Amino acid sequence: MTSSSKILSLVKRESFFDDSFFKDSWEDFDKAVQSILDKFDDTGLKVDTGSRSKCRDVYSRIRSSKIDEDLYASQALQITEKDGKFQAVMDVKDFNPSDLQVKVVDDRVVVEGKYEKKSEDGSSMSSKSFYKEFTMPPSADIDQVATALSKDGVLTVKAPKREGDVATRPAGALTSSSSTSSSSFSSSSHQSSSSSSTISSTKKVSMSSSSSSSFSSSTMSSNMGMDSLDDMAKDMKDRLVFSHENVNLKLPQ
Repeated sequence: MTSSSKILSLVKRESFFDDSFFKDSWEDFDKAVQSILDKFDDTGLKVDTGSRSKCRDVYSRIRSSKIDEDLYASQALQITEKDGKFQAVMDVKDFNPSDLQVKVVDDRVVVEGKYEKKSEDGSSMSSKSFYKEFTMPPSADIDQVATALSKDGVLTVKAPKREGDVATRPAGALTSSSSTSSSSFSSSSHQSSSSSSTISSTKKVSMSSSSSSSFSSSTMSSNMGMDSLDDMAKDMKDRLVFSHENVNLKLPQ
């Protein structure tokens, strides 16, 4: 089967928290910043309307100090699926806007860019490629994906619910994805750097919905017994493997 690909127009907007266009993404980005503070800051900072500016300053310092180690570990990123709609918000301030590209490939949204850094003496330049891939939930309208970039470097990607789609997912419903990841939607990240030597690494991260979700087979009947559910859960444990750099961790039996 031939894959289809379409490059999306990247709409440029005003600063993220000053532009009402992004209002429905503000809470998601606060959560994204909070996750990085929880990971790297030990002062107990909590993001809210009053502390938002201070928290973003602390986040920016963390990002600056960690980005050379790993492009993704300190990147504020939040993915949500609400009422069949998909939304991703991410910090891309450190990536060259002219090299940033968002495209739709089949049922996936791919975000690519480049991170460049000059040496302290300015005599050389190193660069790393930025790659994020998101698999859309089945109810999202892949033909209506829209993206916007604030002038302070926050990128949003949104896909509305497909019109006429009555197959909504109630909270806690068992869902299945056709992607290699086992959650209702997934994100994968790839990073490569170029300088005097070439280094590459690949990370795949299974992203779950902000609401509770679990897994099912598409052939599961509504009256399936508990034994079958247990077998299904065990099968998921067998297949759900997270990889990080060269370390593979498999969930216990």
